[in-house]
Amino acid sequence: MPRLLRFAASAAVSLLLPLAIVSGASAQVRHVVVPGDTLSYLAQVYATTIAEVVDLNNISNPNLIFPGQELLFPGGDDSPAPAANGGDSYTIQPGDTLSWIANHFGVPMDQIQQANGIDNPSLIIAGHTITIPGLAPAATPAPLPKLQFPPKPYDPEIEAIIEEMAAAYGVSPNLVKAVATIESGWYQGAVSSTDARGVMQIMPGTALWLETDVFGYELYEDTSAYDNIKMGAKYLQILLDATGGNERLAVASYYQGLSPTQDGVFYPDTMDYVDMIFRVRDTYWPG
Repeated sequence: MPRLLRFAASAAVSLLLPLAIVSGASAQVRHVVVPGDTLSYLAQVYATTIAEVVDLNNISNPNLIFPGQELLFPGGDDSPAPAANGGDSYTIQPGDTLSWIANHFGVPMDQIQQANGIDNPSLIIAGHTITIPGLAPAATPAPLPKLQFPPKPYDPEIEAIIEEMAAAYGVSPNLVKAVATIESGWYQGAVSSTDARGVMQIMPGTALWLETDVFGYELYEDTSAYDNIKMGAKYLQILLDATGGNERLAVASYYQGLSPTQDGVFYPDTMDYVDMIFRVRDTYWPG
């Protein structure tokens, strides 16, 4: 079943490691989490320990981090280089959105739009190279609050697909949006170390079962956001039916599997995941 960011970064994600903003005197580094990041991987990148990162950021659950979340890391000579003040460039990859690129580099989306003359943030073309505006060295970062909250994704095309699939299967579109936010930040290019893929982080075994026993035809969850969201929405419907329409139990099953949920077993990180799903839904898509 999908697992929230508990995966080692794939080669593609490793190549897209976001540039961090280095403070002056404190030598701390502010890193924006991207799909594929884990604390163990980031601790290795920044030559520190998970315990030190947890302490520095007041993290209550090291298994629960989100795309777009900002984390502080101890700086030093081995830390990733900061973005040059004059800016940098980035070649848009298939599946990228401007909001993801902004989160990826830790630069406000409107600054990227202004620097590149982009009028429509939902219309960017894979293969085009854009300028990422540089940021001046920041002052000493203030300690981040204990509760980190993922940013609200912006992708009209993804949102339209979610609403279409949710309506088709009788699932709350707001619930699907929240699950997609926590699972991938609405990023179709997300791939986990267990090969969960896409916006809804569909596992290969789940995809095969849905294709064989539920849909009866092949879907392309690894390359098509439409098919991936279709699978995720249908799977949530199945879990809702199996749990008597209980949304919290269905979301728990989406994360840890239906069998342990039906047996009354809930892992600590499952409960954190469920709580965050509904906090995201109630914050960004109430009602």
